[in-house]
Amino acid sequence: MGRRSQQGFALLELIVAALLVTLLAVWGAQTLANRLDDASAQANAAWMLSLRESVQRYLERYASTLALAGHGAVSGPAGYADWSRPTLAELKADALLPQGFPARTMLGGGASVRVIRQGDCPGRDCRIDALIHSNTPFLTKRSGHVSEQMVAQWLMASRGWGGWVAGGRPHVVGGAAFQYPNPPWPGEPLPAGTVALAVTHGQLRDADFLRVGDTRDPEFQGTATVQGNISTGADLHVRRYVYLGTSEERFMPCGGDGAVSREAGGGLLICRDSLWLPASRSGSGGFSTNEWWGCQSNLGTSTANPVTGGCSCPPYSAPVVISDSGPQAFPDGRTVGYLCVD
Repeated sequence: MGRRSQQGFALLELIVAALLVTLLAVWGAQTLANRLDDASAQANAAWMLSLRESVQRYLERYASTLALAGHGAVSGPAGYADWSRPTLAELKADALLPQGFPARTMLGGGASVRVIRQGDCPGRDCRIDALIHSNTPFLTKRSGHVSEQMVAQWLMASRGWGGWVAGGRPHVVGGAAFQYPNPPWPGEPLPAGTVALAVTHGQLRDADFLRVGDTRDPEFQGTATVQGNISTGADLHVRRYVYLGTSEERFMPCGGDGAVSREAGGGLLICRDSLWLPASRSGSGGFSTNEWWGCQSNLGTSTANPVTGGCSCPPYSAPVVISDSGPQAFPDGRTVGYLCVD
């Protein structure tokens, strides 16, 4: 009797152990599957964020063209079959995406880009946005329902830029940074579980700044701040004032003939023959020298050229004798006067 009882307990222990092993195996497999799904969602978010940066550069580069373009393929940027639906291949050809950028990821079936225009379009007041959305929704493999766990992982990995179509709000696609009606364009709505990123007009860095060839305001009657050089192919006309922020010293070397600067003591200087020279040559000045006292009189008064500060002429002029006192006894001495003539 005791031996049979021990055998019964041993069999029960084996059954319990088998059940525990089965449960641990199922739990481990499920945990592994969840981690794989989370990793796929995070990888998809990183992939779509890279695509979003490319789309932002697309909008910034062609903002004025997109605002004035007709529908579809009419008047769009060169190289794009449909400006409202730029493809990954077209973005790569335009050097807005790296050539090695993958066409899709395992989750979401890749992504599509749609340009959204709002306001007075086509026209200069047209506002340009873009929506990047997954081609397929995030669904569980078994039930086919929306995988809110994968969507949550994707949203966390999107760093606040992401949004989605929630099952409880199928008429909206959006998140913390944007919100659009679903569908954002004429046609079928995006299915629940679709994840998306947006580039809104307010997020564009350069859309409100004048660019080369900008057609929105050819006369550009605003204020502009430029940190680099300005080069024109024609004359530069200024209706009011020109302010020169730097000063130079006359007769010092300069880099490029024709440059204009101001003199510390007042007046304008022009770079000529690689020297900073007074803008007006009429003030070449004059001076006198004394055989005993040099560049001053016997009373100690300076007789230097006020233009050069010494008994000399500017480099662009030559001295001409205009007076000679002749021999004089000490302390007067002989004095010769010069006029600097161009």
